[in-house]
Amino acid sequence: MDKHQEKSDPERTARKIVMDCADCDCCRPIMDESCLFFPELYRLYDKETETGQKISADELRRLVDMCNFCALCPCPNIRADIIRAKTRFIERDGLNFGVRTVENVERIGKICGALPGLANRLLRSNFAGGMIKDALGIHRDRNMPVFPEESFSAWVKKRGLDVKPRSLGGRRIAYFAGCTARYIFPEVARATVEVLQQNSIDVFCPDHKCCGMPSFLEGDRKLTLEFAHHNLNIFADAVKEGYEILCSCPTCSFMLRNLLAEGAYYSTEYQQSIGTDSKFIRVPARLKPGESPQGKMEVFDKTIFQNILKDQGYFSSIDPLKRVVVAEKTYDVGEYLLRLHRSGALRTDFSPIESLAVYYPPCHQREQEFGQPYLDLMALIPGMALESIRGNLYCCGLAGVMGFKQDFYEESIKLGSRLMDKIKELNPELLVTDCLSCRLQFKQLLPNKVVHPVEILWQAYRMRAQGARHKAHG
Repeated sequence: MDKHQEKSDPERTARKIVMDCADCDCCRPIMDESCLFFPELYRLYDKETETGQKISADELRRLVDMCNFCALCPCPNIRADIIRAKTRFIERDGLNFGVRTVENVERIGKICGALPGLANRLLRSNFAGGMIKDALGIHRDRNMPVFPEESFSAWVKKRGLDVKPRSLGGRRIAYFAGCTARYIFPEVARATVEVLQQNSIDVFCPDHKCCGMPSFLEGDRKLTLEFAHHNLNIFADAVKEGYEILCSCPTCSFMLRNLLAEGAYYSTEYQQSIGTDSKFIRVPARLKPGESPQGKMEVFDKTIFQNILKDQGYFSSIDPLKRVVVAEKTYDVGEYLLRLHRSGALRTDFSPIESLAVYYPPCHQREQEFGQPYLDLMALIPGMALESIRGNLYCCGLAGVMGFKQDFYEESIKLGSRLMDKIKELNPELLVTDCLSCRLQFKQLLPNKVVHPVEILWQAYRMRAQGARHKAHG
């Protein structure tokens, strides 16, 4: 099948997904409460089997649109096929105005952030806000974010953090803040910078674009690749100058270190760069959380695997060496801080915080398999009573911009109900999560105060500093 035929027939790709999953059937019992996609897939398959009536093209299109790419299902190839089907639908049928508008979170943040007072008044108005929601295909009951008076990007420019520090020694970080932290919750991004600076780390905040997950999820490959090209050029250059990359958003780190790098290690460019014998394909071994790489490699016979192990995925048109460089130097903020602590380099003179907190580890954090470092870090703060939501099948249900759509909102609430019931049962004073999309959903559905774990760390540092100043003046 040539590329033109593939693009013209997304139904064939969607149909293949249904048949592959029905043949395996392992997700039938495990995804019934925390996923919309698999229950619908099995419902359609069972109906076809029982009635003989083929699954329609409209049903196949709606099915792939129900996947929110939480990445908790066991088969990466199925997730890749779902995105492939979505992308082919969009290449053939196009995106409607509402989706094309809301998928570009960075652009929305910049526009609303230019006049936040006006934007907030309009969005809160039943009349004007309702008209805007209707025009963009947003459900009337979905609460819109409140845009702050000062974005993180503006704060960065005031402090000169958009320019690389002159210091040539010590630890240096290029911070990928992400759209939600830059334009909706800048207090999280500011807390991240402050915590790093408390530990004598030079921070550079380049003017990056969206990580690309919202447009990726909507099947808009053109916009996703535009974002990826821009970000990879900036951060690959930073890595070459000795910077490590930190993300406070687990979805951003999942994109930079997992999705962008898929297949890159199989590329000719990478194999040549490590001097692989022409008879073999060598790739870094998959490690357990906390395990040191130490140059561990897996070796595959090229004559057997050359037609399987290829760089032919979603991002294969982008320089594979840049994708590898960025992926290998990207870390979650909590993961990085815990590494500092274990090496004895993290300040732990935290002031006590008396609070009952529940931590929710979001889907894309769990998928990266680096553990739950914030639990260990927050445990260093005196006075905190901390509990974690355990179990891999809890999901808040928002799924980024998907949870704003008219035809997904109610399903979004239903999908997150199991987690919301669990949190209500625990009834914490503080609800802690590192995903700001989850934070939007929690603020919609729960009365609890919601914070990012890095905000708690910064509060503990700041209270200690304030106490020291008070003693000095006392």
